[in-house]
Amino acid sequence: MSLNIVTENVSLTVGAAPSTLQQTGAIISQGGTSLAANSTLMLTQPSDLTASLAAPLAITSMSASGGLVTVGTSAALQGVSVGDTFITTLAGQTPASYAGQVTATVSGASAFTFPSTATGTVTGFGTFTPPGQGELLAAVASFFGQGQELAIEVLELGPADGSTGPGLLSSWITANAGIFYGYCAPRNWDAKAGYLSLLAAYDNDESQTYFFTTTTQANWGNYAGMKCVVAFIEAPNLPLTEFDAAMGLQELLSTAPNAAARMTPFCFRFVYGATPYPTRGNGAILTAAKAAYVNYIGKATEGGLPNNLLLWGTTMDGHDIAFWWAADWVQINGDLVAANAVMNGSNDSENPLVYNQAGIDSLQDVEGALVNTGIAYGILTGSMLKTDYASTAAMNADIDAGDYPATDIVNAIPIGSYSAANPNDYGQGKYDGLTIFAIPQTGFKQIGININISNLLTL
Repeated sequence: MSLNIVTENVSLTVGAAPSTLQQTGAIISQGGTSLAANSTLMLTQPSDLTASLAAPLAITSMSASGGLVTVGTSAALQGVSVGDTFITTLAGQTPASYAGQVTATVSGASAFTFPSTATGTVTGFGTFTPPGQGELLAAVASFFGQGQELAIEVLELGPADGSTGPGLLSSWITANAGIFYGYCAPRNWDAKAGYLSLLAAYDNDESQTYFFTTTTQANWGNYAGMKCVVAFIEAPNLPLTEFDAAMGLQELLSTAPNAAARMTPFCFRFVYGATPYPTRGNGAILTAAKAAYVNYIGKATEGGLPNNLLLWGTTMDGHDIAFWWAADWVQINGDLVAANAVMNGSNDSENPLVYNQAGIDSLQDVEGALVNTGIAYGILTGSMLKTDYASTAAMNADIDAGDYPATDIVNAIPIGSYSAANPNDYGQGKYDGLTIFAIPQTGFKQIGININISNLLTL
């Protein structure tokens, strides 16, 4: 017989750990490192990459003629084909005027050329860095040039090129689903058939994967309408140490709004260490890029500011990147909080979450709380309303009729209506009656001002 007057039953409710998927990403390397193929390396600063860079390669011959230097290598060039270009750094040449960072063009299986104003016979051939490494270093430097509060990973595919690399990445993502939110693709993937095939697999509303892509006016039409592509054109005078798409990836991954630091649009975000696309003489291509939803770096002079900024902050379907970021945030966290409620409810004997109207109401409450958080963080706009439409179609009809302006709706079909329409679901523990109608916050991109100048003086 117990002598206790009071008996306490204790249950544990564990809060959901926030998802960090939207802060994860990778810069693709194609043989630029010594890492094994299909492995990753986390960087918290550019110098973290140094120890893992692939070793320089030996040069066996070098000759100059007519401002063009021809280089022979000790081994076949990996990951490139004749006609491809790559950034490389030459070192140890005699005379030293032949050394430095250059853009090389592959001229043979073991040969490349580059333009140079250096003169004199080369007597010491030295070394060069492997194809893919110069671009990788530029991407890493440009990413961290926006700030070092965020880590990035390098995903090494091995010595690949624009034709073989996309297939390797496709296989890697299939084997590692949900690991990275954004990828910075090599420049030589632009418009390649394998890359377009890869993108098509992730061009849907449910996919939470984005590819930052460097393109040209001749090629950007290949990505028309693709929500998974953030495309960039780069200034023609871009230095070899810069990679604009990596700057865009950093803007995506550094987005982590909260109540004190609300969501901002991507259009017009400031970028650092960037070369703006020159406007003089380029009005036609910049106008076409904007119309095609292709991004580029511009200047903030219209606002009287000295900064460079991101124009126009869109995915290739025309939405501000923040639109899809918000849509993904609702998907990721809507799943998270519902699963958390069900799991905690299965371990709370005092207040279990079971399949009845009260349980449905509880699930609606946690989704409603999530939407309110999105509004507080500036991710969503308007106000939250919980409804009990008997069908999603009926709710959508009223929304289309304009009954809920500036309203984010969380609808839960009542158990009676749901069970009548889905008689077999109760026995399976399945409830598919929750619907979230959310409106992502957006920003201004174009302002019209009407000005009337008069010579009439009113006394």
